[in-house]
Parts: sequence; C-alpha cells; structure tokens
Amino acid sequence: MSTITIPRADVTTAQVSEALRQGLSPRYHVLPGLGVAEDPPLARDRIPVDTILVGTGSNRVFRVEVTISRHSGQTFIDLHPGGLPGAWPGGLKLINRLWITRKARYVLQAAPSLR
Repeated sequence: MSTITIPRADVTTAQVSEALRQGLSPRYHVLPGLGVAEDPPLARDRIPVDTILVGTGSNRVFRVEVTISRHSGQTFIDLHPGGLPGAWPGGLKLINRLWITRKARYVLQAAPSLR
C-alpha cells in the first residue's frame, strides 16, 4: 500500500478522479465509487472512505483501488494494487504495484489541484 498525505481536508473524490483522468492516458478507466473489494481498505479510526477504481481493459486484471479518507485536517489517499484472485498468487499484485499503482501515485503527487 502507498499513501499520499495532503495537508488539507477538503479534497473531494471528484477532484482526485479528475486529477487521475487528466494525468493518465485515455486507456485508463477511472471509476469513482468502485473498489477492488478483494482486500477491504483499512479504516482510519472507522472514518468513512471514498473509493475510486483505476484500471485498464476489463478492470479485473490491471487495477488499483484509490481510497480517500479525511482526518485531523488532512486528506489521506491510499493506493491498493489489485489483481485477479487465484491467478498467479501475488504476481498480479506485484505487477500492479510496479506499474499501475506507481503511475497513479506519480499523477496524484504531481497534480496541482491537490496541493
């Protein structure tokens, strides 16, 4: 898991989704409200989280779940690599961590609208 901390609590799911759409190529699907659901996100003191699924193709193999939570005047954006359950155990998550998660992290860190 990779976490980006933004020092303000007013970052919305729409802003994060738009930053991802602007920074990633059109072949990436950015789907707010959906998640991997394979590994439920860890709640920060039971704080509600918003989720965004970012993937390519059918979104089943190459994907990352972006969760957004707010706490103590900050926004936490967590990136969880996904993978097709049962296929090459751990392999797809590793590939997704090195590929799609890294790209999404870079885009979110570079997005001027999130600073």
